[in-house]
Amino acid sequence: IRLSNICNMKCRTCNSHYSSMWEHEDSRQGMKIIGIDKNVRSDYLQEILPHIQYMDMAYFAGGEPLIMDEHYNILDELDRRGRYDVVLIYNTNFSETRLKDRSVFEYWKLFDSVSVGASLDGAEEYAEYIRKGTDWNQVERNRVEMLKICPQVDFYISPTLSILNALHLPDFHQDWVDRGFIQAQDLNVNILQDPMHFRIDIAPSEYKAELSTVYLNHIQWLREQGDDLGRATQGFESAITFMNATDNTHLIDQFWRKTHELDDIRNENVLDVIPE
Repeated sequence: IRLSNICNMKCRTCNSHYSSMWEHEDSRQGMKIIGIDKNVRSDYLQEILPHIQYMDMAYFAGGEPLIMDEHYNILDELDRRGRYDVVLIYNTNFSETRLKDRSVFEYWKLFDSVSVGASLDGAEEYAEYIRKGTDWNQVERNRVEMLKICPQVDFYISPTLSILNALHLPDFHQDWVDRGFIQAQDLNVNILQDPMHFRIDIAPSEYKAELSTVYLNHIQWLREQGDDLGRATQGFESAITFMNATDNTHLIDQFWRKTHELDDIRNENVLDVIPE
């Protein structure tokens, strides 16, 4: 259920197809703006509601589903029908867990099976730079509140691995495990494919060697922690394979050009946040 591109973030690796907040940057660069108005979203919702009685599972994505009225309207209808057996699955930036007077945690605690993949690419200044619009302190408060209200919900980090967070991601992963926010296995690496100028295979050979060493050490840590699902371990193993399979260093100039363009628009400097 991807009702619209309504989103409260403009992530570096995203675009206006999936985020309404990208429209300003796209228009500044002469790109076509993509939007879905509220009437169309309402039409989508009306198409969904008659099928709720037959629903086994609902996967919510966006945009950002947790800031859409229509998402909560669907949960209200499931609640009204007592359909707590419906499996709920989310892809969310986990920035906002309340909409007006409704808390998503109060809904999630009612359902038998809820799985939440949080698109968190890093911590603190990394998070706030890569996924512009992030308030990192709020994200951590959301996780603390979630553990109090609905600790049974399956929660895992689903980061997009790019050249921007390539060196930082293992540290972020270990920090959240150490703080009890997740288990070691609760991370699903999504290796960025596009835009190509943000891929990890643009790294020069010496940086790839450094990243490979960091990932191998992290894999060893994961095994010691007990990565029962193998999900996190396989993600970092795949990253090493992917990174070393292709030489895309010819895209480094494009990386700098695109990064500086956004830095100028957003009054930021990548090297202030990501010196590596």
